[in-house]
Amino acid sequence: MAKKKKDLFFDLSVKFEFGGDERQRFYTKLVQLLENGVSLDTALAQIEKISARKSKILPKLYKRWRNEVAEGINFGTCLAPYVPSSEAILLETGANSGKLVKSLQNSAESIENQSKVKKAIVGAAAYPCVLLCMLIAAMLLSSYKVIPTFEQIIPVDQWQGIAYNVAMAAKFIREDGIVLFVGLAVTIFTIVVSMPRWISPTRVYFDRFVPWSLYKMLQGSAFLLSVASMMSAGIKIDEVSLNRISKQSDPYLRQRIKGIQKYIASGENLGDALYNAGYEFPDAEIIGDLQIYARLRGFDQNLIRISQIWVDGLVEKVNVAMKIVNFVILVLIAVVIGCLIMSFYSVFQQIQGQNQ
Repeated sequence: MAKKKKDLFFDLSVKFEFGGDERQRFYTKLVQLLENGVSLDTALAQIEKISARKSKILPKLYKRWRNEVAEGINFGTCLAPYVPSSEAILLETGANSGKLVKSLQNSAESIENQSKVKKAIVGAAAYPCVLLCMLIAAMLLSSYKVIPTFEQIIPVDQWQGIAYNVAMAAKFIREDGIVLFVGLAVTIFTIVVSMPRWISPTRVYFDRFVPWSLYKMLQGSAFLLSVASMMSAGIKIDEVSLNRISKQSDPYLRQRIKGIQKYIASGENLGDALYNAGYEFPDAEIIGDLQIYARLRGFDQNLIRISQIWVDGLVEKVNVAMKIVNFVILVLIAVVIGCLIMSFYSVFQQIQGQNQ
C-alpha cells in the first residue's frame, strides 16, 4: 500500500514538473548531447546531474529511464507513461529506426509550436478578464457606496426615469447580488467543464464562438502538429496510431479522432478524413488546404511546414477573437458608466428643483 501511495505521489509530481516547457528543454539538451556523440545513457546521466540542482523528482525520473534503457526497454516506451502518446509513439519509432535525434527534434518543435497558441490564448484573455473585473467593481461600488449616498438626500421612490431604474438595479445587487454572482460563477464553471467533455452534435456549432473556439484551436493545433511530426518521421497514420493518441485524450478530442479513424481505415487521405468526419476540426480552412496538399508528392514531409504556417495564423485569429470580446466588455462598461452619469444628473436636477 505504501509503495502504491509513493508511486502515485511520484507520478503526480512528474506530471506537475515535467510539463511542456520542461519536456522541450529535456529534448533539446538530449539532442545536443546525442549529436556530439554522447551515448544515451551518458546523456541521461548528465541531464540527471544538472536537474538535481532545481528538482528532487526529475533526477529520479531520469535515473529510472537509464535503468530501463539498460534493461533493453525502448526509450519511447520508457517515456510513454509521462508524455503525450503522440510523443511516445514518435520516440519509440525513432529509437527503433535509429532516428531518435530526429524524433526528439520533431517533438521539441511540436511543443514549441503548441506553446505559441497557448501563450497567445492566455495573453489575449488577460485583458478581457481585467475589464470584466473592472465592470464588476464599478457595479459593486455604485451599488454599495454611491447610490446609497444619494438615497440619503432624496428617497428612491422619488427618483425618476433612468435614475429610478439604476437605483432598483443597485438594490437588487445589494439584496440578491449573491444569486447573480453565484449564477455567473456557475456559468463560468459550466463552460470550463464543457470544453473537454461536451460532445453532442451542437458542439460543432458552438466551436465557432469564444470560448469554445479557443479550446478547439488549442486541441486542433496540438493534434495536427503531433500528426505532422509522426508523418515526417515515417510513422503511418492509421487506426493503431490514432487509437493510441485517443487513449490519452479528453472526450472532445477522442470523439474527433474516432471520427477520423473510420475514414483513414477505408483508405482516405488525412485531409478527406478530417472533412468527412464532419467536425470542422481542427479548422475548416486548414482541412481544405490538407485536401489539396495530401494529393501532392512529399505531403508527409511538408505537413510540418504547413502546420507551422497554420499555427502562426491561429495566433492572429486568437487576437482578433479577443478584440471582439474586449469590445463587448468595453461597451458594457460604457453602458454602466453612462447609466450612472445620467442617473446622477437626474438626481442633481431633482435636488436643484427642490432647493428653488
